[in-house]
Parts: sequence; C-alpha cells; structure tokens
Amino acid sequence: MPKIECNEKLFFDAIGKKYTYDALEDVLPCAKAELDEKPDMSLPENERVVKIELNDTNRPDLWSTNGVARQIKLHEGGKTVDYMKLMTNRGNNDYGDRVVDVDPELKNIRPYMVAFMIAGKPIDDPMLKDIIQTQEKLAWNFGRKRKSLSMGVYRIDQIKFPVKYHAVDPDKTSFVPLQCDQPMTCRQILTDHPKGKDFGWILADKSKFPLLSDAKNEILSMAPIINSATLGAVQVGDKDLMVELTGDNIENLILSANIVACDFADQGYEIKPVLVRHPYDTGLGKDIMVPYYFQPTTKTTLSAINKLLGSDFDMPKVVDALTRMGSTVEVKGEEITLSPAPYRNDFLHEVDIIEDVMIGANVSAFPPVTPSDFTVGRLLPLTEFSRKAKTLMVGLGYQEMIFNYVGSKKDYIDNMLIDGSKVIEIANPMSENYQFIRPEILSSLLRAESGSANAVYPHKIFEIGKVAYLKDDEVTGTITRQHIGFITSAANANFNDMASEVSSLLYYLDHEYKVVETEDPRFIVGRQAGVTVNGEVVGVFGEIHPQVLENWGITTPCAGGELDLESLMATADTKTDAQKKQEAKKADGAASNSGNQKSEAETNPAKYFNEHIQLLVAKITKVETNPQGDKLYIETLDDGSGTERIIQSGLRPYLKEDELLGQHVIIAANLAPRKMKGVESRGMLLACDYTEDGKEKVELLTAPWAAPGTVIQLEGNEYTGEKPAKIDIDHFCKVEYRVSNKCFTIAGIKATAAGKPVTTNKADNCEVC
Repeated sequence: MPKIECNEKLFFDAIGKKYTYDALEDVLPCAKAELDEKPDMSLPENERVVKIELNDTNRPDLWSTNGVARQIKLHEGGKTVDYMKLMTNRGNNDYGDRVVDVDPELKNIRPYMVAFMIAGKPIDDPMLKDIIQTQEKLAWNFGRKRKSLSMGVYRIDQIKFPVKYHAVDPDKTSFVPLQCDQPMTCRQILTDHPKGKDFGWILADKSKFPLLSDAKNEILSMAPIINSATLGAVQVGDKDLMVELTGDNIENLILSANIVACDFADQGYEIKPVLVRHPYDTGLGKDIMVPYYFQPTTKTTLSAINKLLGSDFDMPKVVDALTRMGSTVEVKGEEITLSPAPYRNDFLHEVDIIEDVMIGANVSAFPPVTPSDFTVGRLLPLTEFSRKAKTLMVGLGYQEMIFNYVGSKKDYIDNMLIDGSKVIEIANPMSENYQFIRPEILSSLLRAESGSANAVYPHKIFEIGKVAYLKDDEVTGTITRQHIGFITSAANANFNDMASEVSSLLYYLDHEYKVVETEDPRFIVGRQAGVTVNGEVVGVFGEIHPQVLENWGITTPCAGGELDLESLMATADTKTDAQKKQEAKKADGAASNSGNQKSEAETNPAKYFNEHIQLLVAKITKVETNPQGDKLYIETLDDGSGTERIIQSGLRPYLKEDELLGQHVIIAANLAPRKMKGVESRGMLLACDYTEDGKEKVELLTAPWAAPGTVIQLEGNEYTGEKPAKIDIDHFCKVEYRVSNKCFTIAGIKATAAGKPVTTNKADNCEVC
C-alpha cells in the first residue's frame, strides 16, 4: 500500500488544527490511513516528518500531504476551497497565450497531454518536497511506473508559448538533463542517465521519442524520463510554475491534474488553465484544458444504505456523512444522487456511496449488536475435498506453496508458450507485473522453481488455489475454478513417475478416470496425457517442455500436472463419515420411531447379504512382509478387474508365504479401504481357526476351480443387482459366516463359487472371519 511522508507543520497547517499523535491516529481512518511512524520529537516542528500508510489504492487523491489533510479537515466539519470554481468547464477557461500543440506522430507513442499553471506565491521547501512526492506516487502507482502517466513541473516565466509536444529522432536530438552539466542525446539518456536506466524501457523500442519544447526551442523535458536542467529545474523560491502530465489514458491524466490542482489550491495558489491542442480525438475532445470536471453521478437510496449497513440513519445523517467525504448530494424523495469531488473518480456502484456513508458517519455510529440468529458454521464441500487432496499431496512428499493470483504477460503467457486468448487482462493495471489473472497454477510453481536452484534436489511442490479464464457461455464471460497444480524437479523427473502419482492421488480421492493423448504446448509431445472424467478433460500431466524451462531459467528437468478439483469433486464420493453412517442406517432399515422394529439384517439376513456384501474369488500373485508389522503380509491379488488389489492380513504366525502364493482365496471385496502400518488394504481374506495337535491353526477359504473375479453366491439365490461400493466392517459382520459340516455358510445357507459349494479341508463347526 502507498506510504507518504508529510512535513508536520505543512500537514497541520493544511488541516487547520494541530493534533496529538494519539488523536491523529483516531482520525486517520476517515482517509483510509494509519500512522506508520511518529516523527522524531527532538527535531524542530518544521523539520519533523509524519509517516502515513494508506490502506487503499482506489483514492490517489490521498497520496499527498494536502490530500490526507483535506479529508481529515472535511470529516471534522471544516470548510475547503470551492473546487468547482477551478474547473475549466465551470468558468475558469481563460488560458491567455498558454497553448501547447501536440504532434500527430505521438498518437502511437505517448498520445495525450494536459497542463495547467499555478501562481500567487513562491514555493517553499516543504511544498516543493510534497510536489515531488505527489509526482512520484502518482507516476509510480497510478501511472504504472510512469508508463501510463508521468508528471513534470517547470518555471513558466522562462517558457515562451506556444509550447510543442512533439516526436523527435532520439539519435539526433540532445539536451542537458537534470543532474548533468553536459548535453546527451535522447537515446544516450536511456543508457547513461540514472533515470534513463530506471525508465528507459518505456521508450526503448520506439523509433521516435516524445519531447516538450517551447517556441524558442528550449527543451522542457523528454517525457516520461527526465526534465531538462534549464526550464525543468524547479527550486525553492520559484513563483509561477507549469504542471504537465503525459500518458496513454486521458481520464487518468485529467483526474491526476485535478488532484494536483486541488492540492495547490488548498495551499492558496491560483490555478490557471493551459490549452492543449491534440490533432486527434482524445475521447473528451481534441482541445483539452484542465482542471476539468468529468465524473458521472452515482445513485442509491436511503433504504439500500440502511439495509447494507444495518443502520437506521435518516436522510440528514446520510447527507452529512457524504458531505464530510467531500461529495455533493442531491436528494429527491428516497433517492440520493451523488456528484463526486473533482479529485475523486472511485464511485462505480452504489456500494461505493454506502462505504462513504459508513466512513463519513464514523465507526462509532455503529453500536455493537449481539447476533439474533443462530447459525452453524461448516466447511464447504469444495474446501473439504481440497483439504483431502492437500493431505494426500503431503503424503506423496510434496510441499505446499501459496502464490499471487495476478501476474504479468511474460509469466502467464509468453513463458508458458500459450496463445493467451482465454487469459483475463486487467483493463487499467497499476503495473505490468500485475496485469493478468492467472489461468493455471503451473506458471506460479515454475516461478518458484526458477529461484530454487540452490536447494537440495528433488524439489516437489504443489498449490491448491483459484484460477480464472474467459468463458463465453458464462454470464460474466469469465469463470473461476479451484485447481491443484504440482511439479517435481529432479534429474530423473519423468512421465512415468508423474503418472503413478496422479494415479495415487485420484485413487485416494475415490475417483475413476481415464487418460487420453493431448497436445499441450507446456509439455513435451508424447510425454504428456490428459485426465478425463465422463469424457471431459479435467487435467493434464507430463514432462515440462524444455523451452518452457529455458524461458524460466530452469536447468533441471521437471515433470508436473494440473487438475480441476471442482470437476473431480462433482463425480467423486465426497460424503462425510456421518453421512455414510446415516445412509447405512437407512439401508439397514433402521429402527422405527418406537425403537422396537428389527433391522433387515436381523429379519432377512440372506437378503441383506445379497444386497450389501460382495465376496469374490481372487488369486494371490505376490506375497511380501510388511517391515512395520510383525504379523502382517502384504498380498497382491488378481480379482478379475484388471487392476491389482492389495490386501494385508495378519497371517505371518500361521502360514508361510509359499502356502499363500497361487491360492484362489475368497475375499470381502467391498470393505472400505483401511491403512495399516503405512500400507492401505482394500479388502479382507476369509479364513477360519481350528486346533490340531493342541496348536491353533488357520485355514483359508479357497475355491481353486473358480476364476478370479467369480462372485460368491448363496445356494439357490442368484443375485445380480448392484451392491454398495464400500461398507464398513460393522455392516459386514451383521451376517453370520460359519463352517458347518466343512461347508462355508452365510446366514445359514451354503456359499457357492461358480455353482460349487465352498468347503474346507480341516476346519469345521467354526466361525469365519
């Protein structure tokens, strides 16, 4: 946020009242400001500097000593200059011989100029410093580092009118710039002068440069770089000055001129216009004189104000509050029409009026009120889904990052090799560095990676955040989405590893997806893939293109990806545990209001099994031990789905690895996944206990004749309906599983695989678990 330094004496004189610094802190909020630093009280009053920080950027009129002082004075009920009398379209239009002619060649270089004259008394040191500060703040913040707006001040008594604002050959035109005593060509100034080094980029690619010179061919300045050392060297004691502003937006130039003119008028200076004649239309005519009032009115109603503020203000209270903010108000019934002060152009909507009412009335006018409504706060489903994705990414070894949503064309378009047709551009950005809304996250991650070459590899970073882009079928023409982006930077970063990590992420997000070929210029051809859900591409991953890496100055290979979380969430299982339990109760036929009715599992366990529990035959293809679990095997199984299934079982004390390998076992297939000792288990092997030679042993239930994927059915019951994708162990155990007469039974009915009963070799008359 902008910060300004104010000479204490000039500041308090402009307010018309001296404040203690505690009292000043209380009144500064009316100017959206706060005290940044108190002055050194050991210094004389005229040497003390008050440092103030502005908390908003939409009011450039406050970026000066007089601007903040004016707002405080108005808010405290004081009177200021009648600024409307300064406006050239309200009567102050005698420009005398003060004329500036604009060269037609400037239309595509730096097209617009405005100017006015101040007169009446000599400039003292505090006022000169404040002029320079205002000039720099307007040019830097409002003028995008002088590209869109710059300001110059000159001694008018040495200027011979008419003045020319014209385009010149930078290699054949020379003058003595400020801070120098020898002439330099315009081109040379860009490379050799300190100001040229700072701002030369604005003109570097132009074949001609803008120059301001008078009728005697004395040079005033080369806008927007530097003034001349003659007419442009303003000093303490100079009396009459010309202020000029050049740039590429006529309304911003006029507003800035109004701000500076009102500041000088507050200090007692006379404001006189200068006629600037353009050979082309500016949007406000060809001939421009400033100060000029161009602000439109804005309307609202008393009811709208009270509704939004939660107040019960009457009309006089509202009018008084807006008047204290410098505006003129016209009331007709319930309707309020506001005309902004000429130094303000920040009223775009009735909400802006309501904000001024709040500030003008002061926060103390709003007594604290205890809420009368009781609400329960909860996270949005998207937030919960995003947090789940965040936890998974951390588990995959990634570090979370947070970035700005606004950046430059170079970052979001040029470096990423995209055409930019869908990228949102800000109409009037404060700086080229913050000119576009990011359309994807990868560019932000690559910016971070470009500055991380000294960190130990591999680098694995991700961000979950907003992106926005143009979309014709949306009401606003734009759309904002929640994305997750991630990159890995390492010597061996590759497509295969990235595909594995995307697969893991989407698996744990409970998501089915497919991959398709893509042609994304950000990735290497043939080493990238799109992620699709229901036929729609919702993300992409792959190896980052070498040209993209070179654009960012990254020398280590990178692989990365980006997914639209909102599209993924739309088809994922995002129910909470509480919701799942509630649905399970409904599926069980939960007890009636009286609490006496039995559940379906109790009244018809066979029907419950058929509709809720899935048992399959699966072949064990690999057996490993879990190093973190003394009793755990990690079994890899073929369950007929085409995707390997991992199940963990506590069988190490009872069975050897070769006794498991190759067995066609029976598994509980739709149990919810459970993580044990760092490995997620997707199901349960069915087995039963028996005793032999005084020792407890375990026998697996097997169906060696049945192919992997065979469904276990109840004898005489062929159920082909859909079953829940997941159930918890409590619901699985609602049905009785036993071995009777060496036959596996479910709810007392024989279980079959491919039409044959499932039997045991040794275990009998025991429970199955």
